[in-house]
Amino acid sequence: MTAPRPIIRCDLNESAYQPLPAVAEAIATTAATANRYPEFRPETARAAIAAHLGVDASGVVVGPGGTAVVSALLSDAAARHRAAGRDTPHLSTPAPTFDGFAILASMLGYRVDATRLLDDGAPDLDALAASVTPSTAALIVCSPHNPTGAVLTEARLRALLLSVRSVRADLPVILDEAYVEYCERPPDSLALVAEFPNLTVLRTFSKAYGLAGVRIGYAFGTPAAVAGARRREIPFAVSTAAQQAVPVALRAQAQLGERVAAMRAERDRLVALLTEIGCPVLRSEANFVFLPGEVGLEIGRVLRGAGVIGREYPGHGFRLTVADRGVTDYLVGALRLAVACA
Repeated sequence: MTAPRPIIRCDLNESAYQPLPAVAEAIATTAATANRYPEFRPETARAAIAAHLGVDASGVVVGPGGTAVVSALLSDAAARHRAAGRDTPHLSTPAPTFDGFAILASMLGYRVDATRLLDDGAPDLDALAASVTPSTAALIVCSPHNPTGAVLTEARLRALLLSVRSVRADLPVILDEAYVEYCERPPDSLALVAEFPNLTVLRTFSKAYGLAGVRIGYAFGTPAAVAGARRREIPFAVSTAAQQAVPVALRAQAQLGERVAAMRAERDRLVALLTEIGCPVLRSEANFVFLPGEVGLEIGRVLRGAGVIGREYPGHGFRLTVADRGVTDYLVGALRLAVACA
């Protein structure tokens, strides 16, 4: 009997590594108290995040995953938009991007105004700024961008924020930095928040920290910018396990750096092997790579036939999460076989 084909998930940008041992131990210690509620508000995690960033805790929003924090931010932006007597709130964001944005927008009554990406996979910031109208209630942009991995420099982000300020100085702008730990030279987000009080920066423990299953994310901005979102934090929503994991994870920066370096090395190896067999790959500073266009989509279909599941973006390309060395070897071998048989 033929052995079943393995299914390898490379579609959710999960870390290839388990939680750091100290973090796993901190989570395990909470099992005995699972019959008890967590904190009413996530103050333990908030305090640890604020101390790590060097900001006041009043400028930090915490939720069960970055998606929940975005929901609170967008809910607040829509409420302020409607309170000002404006019509249906619009969300400006590049496309393709994180699927959750459109889902949340629909739930909250937004209309999405999508703008294009440039050939290198970066958002077209001129088009994004031009999309802002009196109907715009919020603007979201990712760096590194999901799904391409392109990074926006601090200068380009500042130019975008200045353009938005010239049209709508009070417009909430959300910078999604879910993959910022993988960046070689990330922008100084704290400096940008200090300069642009309408900016809120979103981050998560799901990616580089390897805590996707624990569900905790956060955002930071000026206290005034995040006050409405903080009022929308759902009581008891952040688990005890998540709150215990955060301080330990934030103290383990050296070990985190080692894992980030290992991922970058495997990403570079994957890119080199894909390029060697003729696969187009955009430059990425995240834990995934993007293969653009119809060629990329066809590569995705070949990999799906070999049991490797990535994320297809019809009309745009194919995103593939960087996994471990064994997965890289397997999927590249499958592509080489397909090329040889073509």
